Amino acid sequence: MTTKSYAASGSLMGALLDSNKVKVSGYLEMGNAFPFALEVKLAQKKQKSAEKGQRGQIVDSGARIDEVIGSVGIKKWIAKNIAMLVSGTAVELSVASGTVTDEPIVLPADGSWVELANRNVSAVTIATKVEGTDFEVKSALGLVRSMNGALDSTVGYSHAGESGYKVDIGTNSVIRMALLIDGQNDEDGQPFVAKFDSVVFIPKSPLNLISDPETDYEEMEYDLVFETLPGKTSPGIINGFAV
Repeated sequence: MTTKSYAASGSLMGALLDSNKVKVSGYLEMGNAFPFALEVKLAQKKQKSAEKGQRGQIVDSGARIDEVIGSVGIKKWIAKNIAMLVSGTAVELSVASGTVTDEPIVLPADGSWVELANRNVSAVTIATKVEGTDFEVKSALGLVRSMNGALDSTVGYSHAGESGYKVDIGTNSVIRMALLIDGQNDEDGQPFVAKFDSVVFIPKSPLNLISDPETDYEEMEYDLVFETLPGKTSPGIINGFAV
């Protein structure tokens, strides 16, 4: 038997499970995720003696598996990963582009911003007013404000369509996934595959929407709980390590 060194790399994939622990999606590539750590926690069992001359001494001991837990840091900032961090749901967006001609608008004299009915706007017009002189627009947010006192009028504009995903926050208290790891021991090139039937993700880091200027990169950190499904004797398997 040859002693082998070990330093691994791998790709993490996850499929969402419902409350019955049944897959409700295909496997999503979760991106740069490390370290992926797994730990089997044991609870010690011991029997002490009350016999003369042995009182209080351990005469038999053992252990039972208490829990299988772990942790992972995910560095790929996509909607479905972010949704897990905020116990939420990633919802696909499908908003058509369009044109608005007569949307009522009241702009306060204090210069505060007023929200239009749509975002990603362009070609904004307000009666005889001139953009940049009488009013100002934040196009991406769909915000308008007056630059010369109060204004009560109507506004016209075009707005772009929206696609991709939005994240609804706090809609899913339990995030549960089936996981696959396509791994490799980089010391000798030996591939391995890990499969876990049901893993609960518990967020342990905040979602920093505005980063500390001293931060190089943000990451999403989770504690993991590995569950054994009915009819199974283990929460997962690891295949491919050399003897």
